[in-house]
Amino acid sequence: ARTASRGNPASRRAPAYQQQVEISLEDAFNGTTLQIQVDGKRKQVRIPPGVRTGSKVRVAGAGPNGTDLYLIVQVKENQKFERKGNNLHTSAKVSVFTAILGGEAEVETMTGKVKLNIAAGTQSGKILRLRGKGIPHLHGPGIGDQLVQIQIYVPTTLSSEEKKILNQLAERENFEPGEDGHMN
Repeated sequence: ARTASRGNPASRRAPAYQQQVEISLEDAFNGTTLQIQVDGKRKQVRIPPGVRTGSKVRVAGAGPNGTDLYLIVQVKENQKFERKGNNLHTSAKVSVFTAILGGEAEVETMTGKVKLNIAAGTQSGKILRLRGKGIPHLHGPGIGDQLVQIQIYVPTTLSSEEKKILNQLAERENFEPGEDGHMN
């Protein structure tokens, strides 16, 4: 039987070196170029769009003595988005009136703000999908989606006139939840 050290050419190569790099979620979305330093030499390295924490980027010949260098990517957490695979998760606050009557909500994406249509009767916690607004696939075509959880904003202070109007609405049967938890 052959041993790994005698018959396998891969086992005779010099060991690869690893170096951790930290990038933002925006850099993982767009791709970026980093300046790294190995053995006193500076080198520019392209990080492709779609990398995730744990991705390895090979830099041929950039390690000590001409060995390969592997950059181990760490993607920082983001305040606005949570990444799950190639999908991004976020939330949008809408007024109780927008939730009841329908309308639009402005939602931040990785490429800027977009208008999201809110259907009449939208419930708090409902998740709406923005197709193609997630992270690009690292290997191959395609892009993930952005999933937006709706949070209904309820005001904490009301004028006496606002309370009167809302109390009149509250007395109506249509504003009471039915046995199944949904409005009548």
